[in-house]
Amino acid sequence: MLSVSDLKAGYHETMILQNVHINVPEGKIVGLLGRNGVGKTTLLKVIMGLLPTKQGTVSFKGTKWEKERPEHRAGMGIAYVPQGREIFSDLSVKENLLLGKEALPKSQRSKNIPEEIFKWFPVLKEMIGRKGGDLSGGQQQQLAIARALISNPRLLLLDEPMEGIQPSVVQLIQNVLVKISKEKGISILLVEHKLDVILSCAEEFYILDKGRMVATGRCDEINAEDLHSHLAV
Repeated sequence: MLSVSDLKAGYHETMILQNVHINVPEGKIVGLLGRNGVGKTTLLKVIMGLLPTKQGTVSFKGTKWEKERPEHRAGMGIAYVPQGREIFSDLSVKENLLLGKEALPKSQRSKNIPEEIFKWFPVLKEMIGRKGGDLSGGQQQQLAIARALISNPRLLLLDEPMEGIQPSVVQLIQNVLVKISKEKGISILLVEHKLDVILSCAEEFYILDKGRMVATGRCDEINAEDLHSHLAV
């Protein structure tokens, strides 16, 4: 589904990512681990087209991308939930959700919210008329993920979605991610710095450290002690 090879990227003349590679198979959840500041968010921005590549390739569904804009990539089936959620505080829950349909062709932008969204995130149905800014942090995160899913993506990019939310909501989100991956065949690249979150739902993992991939493997084969040096603060 997604393939990144020999990637170099950064900000202006500062290289953050060096010869990075990562593959996200169709219908699988892949975890990207690493301490804060090692380049995880930078990688997501490059994949989404928010930052240019200096070297290497990003391919999606077999097509190599070069200078395609973020809206083009969204229209091709990638949805991105950035760190911090970026919901619209003054808009209602329903209005926030409908904005997720902007990536769809105009003929598919109905004013109806698919019922499966409320099946996955029941609290959003209860809060449908409330402003986004009135929701708790966990509710806002559910809204941000639901808004991404409403565009029927083939690949979902999530940047630290469990940060700062209560354990019960973390568990709910993990369950939803596993469910949509298995039932809808959505590929997910889940960025985290907590190993336990990745182990709970991902099948494969990569570890980024100082802009380079330093480890990869299957989650059911992880030796936590061996990975500690890459993840400890």
